[in-house]
Amino acid sequence: MDGRMDAMKLSEIAALVGGRLVGDADPLITGAAGLEEATASDLTFVIRQDYLPRLAASAAGAVIVAPGMSTDRPAIVREDPYAGFALFLQRFEAPEDRIFPPGVHPSAVIDPGARLGRDVRVGPFCVLGPDVRVGEGSYLGAHVVLGADVSVGRDCRLHSQVSVREGCRLGDRVMLHAGVRIGTDGFGFLPGPAGFSKIPQVGIAVLEDDVEIGSNSCVDRATTGRTVVGRGTKLDNMVQVGHNVRIGAHCVISGHTGIAGSCTIGNGVAIGGFVGIGDHLKVGDGARIGGKAGITRDVPAGATVFGTPAIDIKESFRL
Repeated sequence: MDGRMDAMKLSEIAALVGGRLVGDADPLITGAAGLEEATASDLTFVIRQDYLPRLAASAAGAVIVAPGMSTDRPAIVREDPYAGFALFLQRFEAPEDRIFPPGVHPSAVIDPGARLGRDVRVGPFCVLGPDVRVGEGSYLGAHVVLGADVSVGRDCRLHSQVSVREGCRLGDRVMLHAGVRIGTDGFGFLPGPAGFSKIPQVGIAVLEDDVEIGSNSCVDRATTGRTVVGRGTKLDNMVQVGHNVRIGAHCVISGHTGIAGSCTIGNGVAIGGFVGIGDHLKVGDGARIGGKAGITRDVPAGATVFGTPAIDIKESFRL
């Protein structure tokens, strides 16, 4: 990897990630990398037995493996090696002071009616409108725009060029990556003899606690009422959420997926990339939707579907 840290003994890393050191060797580790990129000072990980030949060809100095895997490399053994590797990667995250410098930058434009909690950071050229409220410990990167009456909870992180339009609500610990748009107008037009006339979009968008949204994704405001992204849900880059959509808790939605207006997505749903979901449809709790699927009818709870038009994976085996 490009980033390096001060050298740590593998035994120290084992304690850090909750694993068990195997063998007598206790090498010094300064980095983390995948199997192909790893060098002799890097730690890597293997999650399946069929990856062991790739480990044998790797230059990695040490590896995290699951119980029952054998390797001649110095190793840490723990359940879910990937989770252990993720814990180790926290050592390499950039300090937040470099991403969000402390204080309020003098170029920020903040309405006198805005209210900032303790330890809020506001970056260069931010604009905060009337009656904006930003909770304690939240950080705003450069060029963030918060419209009138926007509410941002505690310990949120809004990266550069995020915009949240008027009246929208963000819960606590929300993370929005660069270029995210919250509360833009829904796609509502009324056809007539002279063409299309715009339907006013007077609702709001709500992101509940612990939502994370990737770069250049959009969550439209509701025509009336609320568009909701539920607690703990994660959206990839370039995801489109239409007006009046309700997404449940702890869903994961991959890039280039579009969810048309007034859909209801249950809790714990996983949606692959390039998926299109038609308007007014329901996807039940725990459903799985494969990449590039076209959803034209409701998806039952717990179902796994793929294809265009999407069908249940069990049905496909009978075709």
